[in-house]
Amino acid sequence: MATSKKTEVAVAATQELAFTAEAPAWMNQGPARGSEEVKSTDMVLPRLEIVQAQSPIKETDPEIRDGQLFNSVTQQVIGDLAYFVPVYFRVEYLIWKDSDEGGGFFGSFNSMAAAEVRRAEVINDGENPEFIEIVDTPVQYGLLVKPGTTVGEQIVISMAKTKAKVSRKWNAMIQLAGGDRFSRVYKITTFTDENRLGKKFKNFVVQPAGYTPESVYRQAEALYEVLKTQDIRVAHESAVEVPVDGGEGEGGRGNI
Repeated sequence: MATSKKTEVAVAATQELAFTAEAPAWMNQGPARGSEEVKSTDMVLPRLEIVQAQSPIKETDPEIRDGQLFNSVTQQVIGDLAYFVPVYFRVEYLIWKDSDEGGGFFGSFNSMAAAEVRRAEVINDGENPEFIEIVDTPVQYGLLVKPGTTVGEQIVISMAKTKAKVSRKWNAMIQLAGGDRFSRVYKITTFTDENRLGKKFKNFVVQPAGYTPESVYRQAEALYEVLKTQDIRVAHESAVEVPVDGGEGEGGRGNI
């Protein structure tokens, strides 16, 4: 019996495999093959999110701190700051169910009229209209620029309700700077904000960081052409619901 247990442990220990983190020289570095049929509608763009006091991501690592930035899809913690090139801006209309009533996400729409049609369908399906809310959400589409890289990573910053004031200031900053929206890089950090009920939470800080490197600028040009003509879906449904706001938050009443 003892031998059997040892064998089981040995087998279990070999289940973890090690792979190189660098692309080997023998591997194709040209156009990506195998994804020719993947369209924009087959993908979702991750959001750059802030770790809040009750963010579920904190359960995965005790070292994660409030105010750090992370990728909503990969759950990768980026750190205390990030560099972002804004490429395209639009307001989307998101339908949420009150988090105190179980929460839920019922879609993102490019117009209030379309969102109202969907809200009516949700109510007809049995949801209480008191708890179904349409939230107009400023969305900054762009590229995350990491140190030591020559290309950006597609990501969005969703800035509903408590973050909307930051989005408005950012848009004004971009307009005053002139030129293409993606001609400049911005440093994204966080600070401790306070809502009208005196509850504290983390919010975005946006500061100019300089002009966009040429390789990233060319990438941003191409992304702009896609964003202005195609309906790219954002992973809004993974928005973290954090009750800090008493009725002024994203992801349903009482969330940021």
